[in-house]
Amino acid sequence: MKIQNIIYVIILAIGLMSGCEKGMVVPVGKSSMITVAKPIASSVTQVSAMINTNIDGGQSNDVIEKGICWGTTINPTTSSSNRGTGDGTGSISETITGLIPGTNYYLRAYFQTRYEIVYSENIQFKTINYQLATVVTNSVSNVTLTGALGSGNIVSAGGGFVSTRGLCWSTSTSPTILNNKIASGSGTGFFNGDISSLNPGTTYYVRAYATNQAGTAYGEQIIFTTTPVKLATVSTVSINSISRNAASISATVTADGGGAISSKGLCYSASTSLPTIFSNSYTNNGSGIGAAGGTLIGLASGTTYYVRAYAINSAGTSYGTVTSFRTTL
Repeated sequence: MKIQNIIYVIILAIGLMSGCEKGMVVPVGKSSMITVAKPIASSVTQVSAMINTNIDGGQSNDVIEKGICWGTTINPTTSSSNRGTGDGTGSISETITGLIPGTNYYLRAYFQTRYEIVYSENIQFKTINYQLATVVTNSVSNVTLTGALGSGNIVSAGGGFVSTRGLCWSTSTSPTILNNKIASGSGTGFFNGDISSLNPGTTYYVRAYATNQAGTAYGEQIIFTTTPVKLATVSTVSINSISRNAASISATVTADGGGAISSKGLCYSASTSLPTIFSNSYTNNGSGIGAAGGTLIGLASGTTYYVRAYAINSAGTSYGTVTSFRTTL
């Protein structure tokens, strides 16, 4: 056997036993050799990456398959995740998908001949981790005594999935989901939510929120104040009957002003034309809206009295118009 053939057989045997990395060449025939370039990873996202490499040299038909393989441990093989790109030499440009965000990956290019599978050097890249969602607190409208309508917008999911979104509020600044909150669906896009169980005349802070794999993100806070309770509305009294020492009088609380009526009735005096519950005689005819009149007793005969209805809620005490009457002799 010629010396050149003996040398070729020795080289081929070493190649078959040890494989080949970048910078090494693979003999596939007496005069043809193939090299595999170190891959380049670009355009890396949370779940994908673009891979470019090249199989060069030798006879193209000596390569029966080429491609790339990857995994989370060094030296991935075709038994790991892989993608073949056909036979023959030439460039490889592939986008691999289905990756896990925030994860280190190793990748090698490979080609297969009749004799063996040859791999390139390892490259390492890391996918982008999940990021917090991008959240906008749009507006607060339809403010009432005890509620309001809020709206928000999830502009970006941060590379993950928004599992829950909504509004949170508090009487303190920078509310979080540990305070009062209402959920309003999932995913990106616009949403509305009812802000409820509020106290009248109170300042609140509200923010939209969104939760994904990276955590919970918040929009800018909006400040609003609920409508305050108003004084109740009380009717003018009607004098039904008068005697020497008593008078029957009717009155009505027609509106509570948004707050519960805790007390209602009549206040009266013979010494002032503007009687109040604080300095003059009065009756307590219950709570809530409705009838507030009653019978005044123990009056002095032949005396002019001034009377008006009253109602008390959290806003204070309101009075109706004063009416006068005179007891008989």
